[in-house]
Amino acid sequence: MSFSPRVIALLGFGEAGSAIAHGLTAEGGWRGPSKPGDNAPRRVIAIDTALDKDARGTALGKAARGLDVAISDSYTEALGEADLVICAVQGEHALSAARSAAPLLKPGAHYLDLCTVTGRMSDEDRAEIEKGAGRYVDIAVMGGFFKQGIKAPMLVAGEDAAEAVAWMNDNGFVATLLGPKPGSASSVKMIRSTLVKGLEALGVEALVAAQRQGILDEVLGCLGDADSMGLSGFITMLVQTHVVHAHRRWEEMGLVAQTLRETGVDPLMTEAIEKSHRRTVDAHIAPADGQVPSLEDALAILSDKVIRGR
Repeated sequence: MSFSPRVIALLGFGEAGSAIAHGLTAEGGWRGPSKPGDNAPRRVIAIDTALDKDARGTALGKAARGLDVAISDSYTEALGEADLVICAVQGEHALSAARSAAPLLKPGAHYLDLCTVTGRMSDEDRAEIEKGAGRYVDIAVMGGFFKQGIKAPMLVAGEDAAEAVAWMNDNGFVATLLGPKPGSASSVKMIRSTLVKGLEALGVEALVAAQRQGILDEVLGCLGDADSMGLSGFITMLVQTHVVHAHRRWEEMGLVAQTLRETGVDPLMTEAIEKSHRRTVDAHIAPADGQVPSLEDALAILSDKVIRGR
């Protein structure tokens, strides 16, 4: 079934919403009729509750009108005209936006949820939209709108994801189909953030210490093993070998923490790593033969015997 919306509604006109509007009007021709002979012009509307409330709200209103985007500060009946709704509010407001929008949606309208939410939060958003007969699509934005605009890479999941992805890629987006399970795109983003933001925090701690000791270039220059394997390969190797070498690494992290203290750096992340490794040591999972397991086997061991739910 082809998907060809005529009216798009943007919920939120901040960095994400305005970037999408810029992309649609610039690349997709969403200003007036798209082709000679079109009877109904394609158009973009927007809702942002901050409109004209302060300096930021005044600025976003000016930006929207400059793109011929009709913008409102409330969820009105006009939302019922939209074939496609793109929700780009902050994650904490995602459920509120879904609840406000759902009763106004036309039956079968696609609701693209771009909010940064967990998989469970995505399920809550979906439940609200499906109450209002909308078609929920879970989207995780994997790049930044500030530099990439509408080209920020996106992962898309849900029962109606395939047709949404096809339309998105035809209209200036860069979207990848993840699968039919709603919430999975949001979960991918959250778990990826565990790695990326964790590395960020470790980088802050390590590089400040290296700079203070005058060895920053040397520290950065000794990461060739990670460079040669690629990030995903390097992390996979660490998890597999963790099963075998957690004890040695735990002892080393105690010395690392001492090194940082001697440099005047609070070893916040290092102490957490030391504690995590000690948890593995106390589980006594190191194989007697010293052989490194496969990633699948390593994760099974760690899940069953080390990392347990509360």
